[in-house]
Amino acid sequence: MEKNGFSHLLCMDFESWVVSRKINKYNLSNAKLRQLDNDYIVSALQFVLDVLKKYNQKITFFVVFKLEELYPGLLKKIQAEGHEIGWHGYSHSYIDNEKILKNELEASKNLLQKYHVKGFQAPNIVFFKEGYNILKDWGFLYSSSTYGNSGRIYNFDGIYELPVSVANQSYNPSISDISFPSSISLENLFRFGIPFGSSYFWSILKKEYYAKKLSAYSKKGEVANLFIHNWQLIMPKSKSKKYIPDEQESFLKNPLFLPYKISVNNMFEHLLANFSFQTCMEYLKSRKIV
Repeated sequence: MEKNGFSHLLCMDFESWVVSRKINKYNLSNAKLRQLDNDYIVSALQFVLDVLKKYNQKITFFVVFKLEELYPGLLKKIQAEGHEIGWHGYSHSYIDNEKILKNELEASKNLLQKYHVKGFQAPNIVFFKEGYNILKDWGFLYSSSTYGNSGRIYNFDGIYELPVSVANQSYNPSISDISFPSSISLENLFRFGIPFGSSYFWSILKKEYYAKKLSAYSKKGEVANLFIHNWQLIMPKSKSKKYIPDEQESFLKNPLFLPYKISVNNMFEHLLANFSFQTCMEYLKSRKIV
């Protein structure tokens, strides 16, 4: 298998377990959050950047902006390596209503302006249709917050929506028929099949499936849209007994998290070695949309 110059989309939701709904409810200070994180996010970023540089690949990082508050300079480091910075919210909250979206935007305002951020991916792919108009007012150009046929780009109130890839390529709804949120539910699975573009399925379907899928897409001249999390490559650990990441929770306490406990680092490198990827903005420019 060889790279053939045809580029797919590969995005990374860049997060730390200390900036999650599980931990946010404790309202811990930044100093305490940094102590718990124990420089995990710094080492994780360097690890990911080194792997991407090894294979000369550029991707879009959808970053939880609270991390820049904890470790100033993270965004600059990503941008300096030629990668695109996208927004993954400020606190990794579910963004399913206007109040939460506006609060998250206000908290991220200075960084959004400083780094000229144009793209957004909703945490857990949970978003609401009326939110696109708000994103437009804030200067965004695109979102990747639905599951669907990645060969089709939708326009919601001036925001281009790039669906994360699903197995059922015949799923091609009109813009008025797209339901929100486009999360992984039984109803949605029956509608559009397995959303293999989601990081949740990387360890379940494995590299052979993805390699076959990407090869098939390439031969048809179609772009697949995938995303992954940094903590699926380099797992966090905590020395605290009270505050621990999901990766350290028992299977019985959270059985649905099991696929996320399996490292997909080898698979990540395999895909980078054998396929070409591009940032979301590069893709939109190639389609002469922006």
